[in-house]
Amino acid sequence: MPNATITLDVGATDAPKGAQPVVVDLMPERALFVRAARALVVADIHVGKSEAYRRFGVPSTDGIDEESLIRLSRAAMRAEAKVIVIVGDLTHSAEGIGDAERERFAEFRQRCSLPIRLVEGNHDRGARTLPSEWMIDRVGDNFELGGVRFRHDPAEIDTAHAAPGWTICGHLHPVLSIARGVRSVEAPAFVMDPRQRTVVLPAFSKFTRGVRFEPSARTQLFPIVEGAVLGPMDDGVGKTE
Repeated sequence: MPNATITLDVGATDAPKGAQPVVVDLMPERALFVRAARALVVADIHVGKSEAYRRFGVPSTDGIDEESLIRLSRAAMRAEAKVIVIVGDLTHSAEGIGDAERERFAEFRQRCSLPIRLVEGNHDRGARTLPSEWMIDRVGDNFELGGVRFRHDPAEIDTAHAAPGWTICGHLHPVLSIARGVRSVEAPAFVMDPRQRTVVLPAFSKFTRGVRFEPSARTQLFPIVEGAVLGPMDDGVGKTE
């Protein structure tokens, strides 16, 4: 499953003394891997979303959480990660965490015992207490590891006063519309903004609506297509590395 490897440059003028570029792998599992910290980073898992919808009478697909957690454990194994960082929205709502969701995630933790750091997202605020057997370390709405920062919503980054360096975010569920003959598909995508120094991750859950992005002079897109990360898509021109 081909990754795309990118280097997050420290910048020429405002980087701290001794700062080094950060090398990350964009993975087709919808995850990012910070090599120096051996950290697997994901965003927007939305555990319990299907259940929450059903409780409000909205039909939804079964097996969403199972698929997400299996993919998460496999991605961690493939990357040989030492820690998992969830950049917000582990859960969808307090109403979506029932007995089945508790047991399902506890079973996942039996298979995957890596430390998990949860950066608080907007949906996590509705579930103030998580089951102890999930073994989740809540680290607030800001976290730093491996030379990068983590924050759920890129709109909450104060670029005027932020310290130098890159921030990895979620929240937006970015997708890129890709033509397939007379039809088009929406591919989940990583969005890199060198000016703002942010990387926005695609939603890890496949049960999400996405925000459409287009390549521009400001942003580079790395869509996930047929099990591979392509790109960067830059100013309408795609390159595969």
